[in-house]
Amino acid sequence: MSSQPGFPDLGLFPLFKDLPDPLLESWKPRFIRERFAKRQLLQFPASCPDVIFFVCSGKVKISYYSEDGKEFTVAILAAGQVYSEHSLALATALEETEVLYISMAEFRWMMEESPELARRLIRVLGQILRITNDLIVDLAFREAAPRLARVFLRMAQRSSSGDNYCVRLTHEELASLSGTTRQTVNEILRHWERQGILALQRGQVVILNLDRLREKLNP
Repeated sequence: MSSQPGFPDLGLFPLFKDLPDPLLESWKPRFIRERFAKRQLLQFPASCPDVIFFVCSGKVKISYYSEDGKEFTVAILAAGQVYSEHSLALATALEETEVLYISMAEFRWMMEESPELARRLIRVLGQILRITNDLIVDLAFREAAPRLARVFLRMAQRSSSGDNYCVRLTHEELASLSGTTRQTVNEILRHWERQGILALQRGQVVILNLDRLREKLNP
């Protein structure tokens, strides 16, 4: 609960940013903090079946499994991101991860107190739906390279120097997000590196030419 030492400031999460401090402080006791080990499924108490969770640290993979056991990853969440759990999707910690979670019933009460919070959540859920729809279209109609380019454009973040963009995902994670194999990802990345589109570094991919990467969406 919020009485735990080092309980995160809710205002650090984009969904709560710039909301009144007294309101955020009053909401803190409603959240529960939980830690998960690498590769552990995020499972919450049976008394809290509908959960919305916020990633404090670490990474969480959101995926579905087909009847024949094939995995489809729709998102990899990093610190600050939020997801609404439901029965069909599995959430797995990709590294040691800490989250805050709250029941949807409690969260609805918070939205009644703050209509702005409700508007923000609608935007977040709309983004999740759009990403899922993009994945379905990609898997049905696009080759591996355009699928991988879309993943990069979705996940790219400005580097600390501000000159380029970085994607901090492993090749295995990139393969899962683009619905292909690690070997195929390696081949595509090496080809794009030779073209000067990106640079492969330990633990990350640096995008050197965003415009040329966008061209890969429509080869």
